[in-house]
Amino acid sequence: MTDRHESRRSALFDELPESVETVYVAPSETLRYLSGLSMHQSERPTLLVLSRTDGPAAVLPKLETDRVADALGDDVPFYTYGDATDPTQAASEAFDRLAEERGLSGEAAVEFRSTRVLEYSLLTDYHDPASIHDLESAVAALRARKDEAERESMRKAARITDRVLQETFEDIEVGMSERDVERAIEKRVIDSDADTYSGGIVTVGERTAFPHANTGHTEIEEGDLVMIDFGVRVDGYFSDITRTVAVGEPGEECRDIYDVVQEAARAGREAVAEGVEYQELDRASRDIIDDAGYGDYFPHRLGHGLGLEGHEPPYLVEGNDATLDVGNAFTVEPGVYVDGVGGVRVEDDVLLTEDGAEILTETPRDLRVL
Repeated sequence: MTDRHESRRSALFDELPESVETVYVAPSETLRYLSGLSMHQSERPTLLVLSRTDGPAAVLPKLETDRVADALGDDVPFYTYGDATDPTQAASEAFDRLAEERGLSGEAAVEFRSTRVLEYSLLTDYHDPASIHDLESAVAALRARKDEAERESMRKAARITDRVLQETFEDIEVGMSERDVERAIEKRVIDSDADTYSGGIVTVGERTAFPHANTGHTEIEEGDLVMIDFGVRVDGYFSDITRTVAVGEPGEECRDIYDVVQEAARAGREAVAEGVEYQELDRASRDIIDDAGYGDYFPHRLGHGLGLEGHEPPYLVEGNDATLDVGNAFTVEPGVYVDGVGGVRVEDDVLLTEDGAEILTETPRDLRVL
């Protein structure tokens, strides 16, 4: 583990109640954030154990030792188990050894969102469930403040996304299916400097009125809208963009909807400033859409945090009175979706820096007619 990760772990305890002595981290993006270890969830229980008074330790399957040591270092004690028998029982015995050596007791914290019952059940012999706190808000507070290295990874991800999207526009034509368009995106991502394609949605025609439909096989017809929502990962950090284009001249109502959403997206971006409440960004965009008579057709929040996950705190939604801080990264993505007509969404990635709002995604936002 690097000094960067050690600093994050120390800061984590500063965000927690003083009564919390131990933190357990299961395989998740939070594990990666706190240790540099990227590890998938499997049938084998795994926990990173952090303490106010002792160094980190880990409970893990023996076959993962080399990979985990590469991230955590050789000086971190491992409590390993084999899985030639039941891995759950073997993991429990390894955890018992940890508890015997460290004397686990008192209050603890885990991330409820990412910790499975498989791992959680290891703790309850040593911690009263009533004394186990949710780590979510403390972790979210740290992960929301992106450092310069994280910012650079997100900038690179956004640049790749812009390039892939604009090159893909050149391919789109009447007769292509939604899946054809997504394949064109995937192929370009594979040939780029991105780590992975993080998934996406492509919808065509009236199906653009479904905000989160699966990419299907509907073919593009003259005058159709095409909505493309996708992202990539670079160094583990996500980008996320949506643009809606037309293949041939769209109908008048589709153009009207586009103009409204484009203006709402601009208002949301321009409202970004340090100290502004997240709900105020949502209101800035939503007021434009409400005033245009489409309020009932904007069914989702304005945006979400972005980082090691495609969707993470903070959320740009009514009721979130937390305020923007330097280092926050998030999407601004208003949309209007009218059944039987079509839908439009314009989504950008925004980073709040010491100099103000930095719009990471730069693909033009005017309606593009292909």
